Amino acid sequence: MFAVPKPIVMDVDTGIDDALAILYAVAHPGLELLGLSCVAGNVALDQVVINTCRVLDVAGAANIPVAAGAAQPLIEPARREGGGSHGSNGLGGIQLPAPSWQPSPLHAVELLHHLIIDAAEPVSLVTLAPKTNLALLLAGHPEIAVRLGQIIFMGGSLSKDAEFNVWQDPEAAAYVIQSPIPTQMYGVDLFERLVIEQADIERFRGHDHSAIRLAAELLEKRRPQHGGPGDNEVGLLGDAGALLLLTDPEAFVTEDLPVHIPLEGAGRGQTIVARGATDEDRSWPDRDGWPRIQVVVDVDVTKAASAFVETINAFPAS
Repeated sequence: MFAVPKPIVMDVDTGIDDALAILYAVAHPGLELLGLSCVAGNVALDQVVINTCRVLDVAGAANIPVAAGAAQPLIEPARREGGGSHGSNGLGGIQLPAPSWQPSPLHAVELLHHLIIDAAEPVSLVTLAPKTNLALLLAGHPEIAVRLGQIIFMGGSLSKDAEFNVWQDPEAAAYVIQSPIPTQMYGVDLFERLVIEQADIERFRGHDHSAIRLAAELLEKRRPQHGGPGDNEVGLLGDAGALLLLTDPEAFVTEDLPVHIPLEGAGRGQTIVARGATDEDRSWPDRDGWPRIQVVVDVDVTKAASAFVETINAFPAS
């Protein structure tokens, strides 16, 4: 536990697992969620903003500012216009009440700038979405680099496969990992391993607090896609695991590794992590010029999942 709450901001494209991450951030006593920036991704920008505000309302955190940001990637049109496994409304069809408040009139980049500059201590930025807002923030306000303690970057893959957050806006992701700010990459490889058992989901479902019940609904909408017989007996945390990396780093193994995001050709939008030296590795461009970031390579699933359950249970009974 942190001695005092750690200030964080979140950049989201609120689908099912972003919503779980928001609930976790609000509930965790060691975090102070200063605000959220929204970007198109899992669903269109307007729906992302609506989802984010509604989840905060359920969590009893309507005082946290939310702002709309980029509706399209930096250069090319969006490769996917939303929906997919998150359903047409981004929350798997879960219907939440309309919020009684309005998002900030500021653009997301300006909201992030103000929150980071005005914070009493360096802020951690957790990005769970395409990196467009973050790239615009770093390019337009380079002075904030000294006010950001770290970036938790949900995206990429150890397997060289394209992952959605990077693939949707490769230029933005490449810009972010080249920044001087300490960055930790939580890739899709870990994303697919971190699950919550059905017994915990059932306990969430029977709780008095609407936020805990919402966590149960969200976990049931997000099942692993391994094709195994146990897929329907666990709920996938997905993006929410990036918050656990921030609060419970001892549950994760990281390595300082060179990372490259190709911007041209068939490999555009992949994430190439130079881990180990194989014959194939030697055919890559000069890795000495690649930015080095902390890459999560393993996770203690039991420890991380227990931390999530304990935190969600911290919402007081209503």
